[in-house]
Amino acid sequence: MSARPRMDRQRLTVAAIVLAVLATLLLVACAPPLPDEELIRQRHDDMAQGLADRSARAVMAPLADDFSAETWNLDLRGVRLLLEREMRAHERLRARIQDFSVTLHGEARATADFRLILTGGSGLIPERVRGYRVRTGWRREGSDWVMISASWEDVVGQ
Repeated sequence: MSARPRMDRQRLTVAAIVLAVLATLLLVACAPPLPDEELIRQRHDDMAQGLADRSARAVMAPLADDFSAETWNLDLRGVRLLLEREMRAHERLRARIQDFSVTLHGEARATADFRLILTGGSGLIPERVRGYRVRTGWRREGSDWVMISASWEDVVGQ
């Protein structure tokens, strides 16, 4: 077997791979954007995953510079300090979101309401479980949504 047919097959294989990648990128680029409600839900899910991964950066990523946690009067610095304290106190942290709904207020504002179950512990079984009713406020910045506020109430026993 000569080297020329082998090189032609390799070139065809590389060309086929490049075309497949380009076709995939084209399909992704042409896909319709996610609805705003889904984008906001995705931001909440990313924060919950960041908590499970012990990534303060991922939890803080969606928060706007002017973010305010109204319930405890926390700004960005206060949220970061609270998050770091909880991560030091618990080896495992989990957040489960339930009954999630988004209300759009025009094109640039939204609120999300949901129930949140937080668990923390050092072993397989959580040592602490808390339930909250949460409302977050969102503002569109370009094509992205940033969280500008959060408030919550404890729902233990309800």
